[in-house]
Amino acid sequence: MSSKPTTLRKVLTVTLMLTVCSFYSLVTTTTLAQTSKVAGDLSVTGQVTLNGAAAISGATVFSDSRVKTGQKGGAIVNLGKLGRIDLGPDTEMTLSFSESTIGGNLLTGRAVVSAPTGVAISVTTSDGSAVADGKQATALTVDVTCGNTRVASSRGEAKVNSSNKVESVAAGHEVAIGTQTQGSRCTRLTAAGAAGAGGGGGLSTGAIAALIIAGVGGAVGGIVAASQSDDVSGSNIVVSGFRP
Repeated sequence: MSSKPTTLRKVLTVTLMLTVCSFYSLVTTTTLAQTSKVAGDLSVTGQVTLNGAAAISGATVFSDSRVKTGQKGGAIVNLGKLGRIDLGPDTEMTLSFSESTIGGNLLTGRAVVSAPTGVAISVTTSDGSAVADGKQATALTVDVTCGNTRVASSRGEAKVNSSNKVESVAAGHEVAIGTQTQGSRCTRLTAAGAAGAGGGGGLSTGAIAALIIAGVGGAVGGIVAASQSDDVSGSNIVVSGFRP
């Protein structure tokens, strides 16, 4: 009696088992990769789009997502233990975050990025970048509404890198790089800049008042209230909707 049918069945059985195992391994690997991918929760006020589509609160946001707010809009990306990113009105930003760094590319408007100890911050603009190394809890306001880039620190230290220099920004100070565009929408920042000319000095009373009027004061107050803790989760810091 020939053994060929038996041998063929064995070969087919082994082949089928290998195929099933390979498929299971592929599915498991893909699932784990998706599960481990860093994501944030989006909260919106007014008109906001996510990757070009209308966004709603509760949407999941991944790295490389683009968030854009309207004239009376605002958005908060809560990244849990990694911190949060708050976007003011008329702001567009391509987000970037991993297990160790949060930030992104700020195209227009204003963003406040808050991170606890152990998480770095990196925000790029057309003029350069604002970075914090994560050695301490940090909260940075990056504003490009007037054409140039202004970086203010309400907590922790950071560095601002431009094409030809590097400047340090301590808590309570601000730095401006690039050329400011003159116009009515920039009156607020022009007045603040005149009071603290030099770019690297401390915030004057006029500058602080301007930030509060812009809605950033809410973020500063919330972060200072949490100054005894590195936890910058949404439950401990309440940031305003950046209404001008």
